[in-house]
Amino acid sequence: MSELPHLQELFDRLKRGYHLSPEDEPMFSAVAADHEAYAAYFAPLGLKLVRHPREFFYFDPEAAESVPETLPRIAVFSFILVDHAANAGRPIEDYLLNQHFLISKLPHFSLDRYAELLRQVEVEDSAGLRTVLKHMERLGWVKFVGEEEFRFLRPFHRVFDKCLDLSAAGSGRENETPSAFIYPPIFISALPVMQTRIFSTSRTAARF
Repeated sequence: MSELPHLQELFDRLKRGYHLSPEDEPMFSAVAADHEAYAAYFAPLGLKLVRHPREFFYFDPEAAESVPETLPRIAVFSFILVDHAANAGRPIEDYLLNQHFLISKLPHFSLDRYAELLRQVEVEDSAGLRTVLKHMERLGWVKFVGEEEFRFLRPFHRVFDKCLDLSAAGSGRENETPSAFIYPPIFISALPVMQTRIFSTSRTAARF
């Protein structure tokens, strides 16, 4: 076990909520090749190393007593993008995960209902959007490729998939890909459940 490579760096990243994806070489390949051994190493520390079906890794979070204030902002930010793509008739997954975005071109203030959602989580302008994106970058969900340009990474599926689940449940079409999404009040009321399932933060005090 002690010969597993990158243990300290992996621990330091994942304990902060980071998600390891193919962007993170050579660590990603090492963990992908020997996931069970890494999982067995971390288990005595009370840490569960999850291998997501979409092939990225993270520590399974414990149920948190409180949710960091940035996390509702991430949920609203993500919902607006999903809603915008759906209402425009675009293939949602392809739109979000296979292209680059410019902060100045995001749709988040293009509709009053989007702006109202953002105000509820204290995001007032493009600077607030940038702050949300920087936090997502620290989670390994976003990669900046310039000052204004970014793209979503594979682990963004953790929030993206939940947005789709909530929207389908809200519209009563659980087995369909929704073309229009749940109204903002329903989404806001669902945020506490969404945060608990996705964003609960590990409180581990383990040390090597």
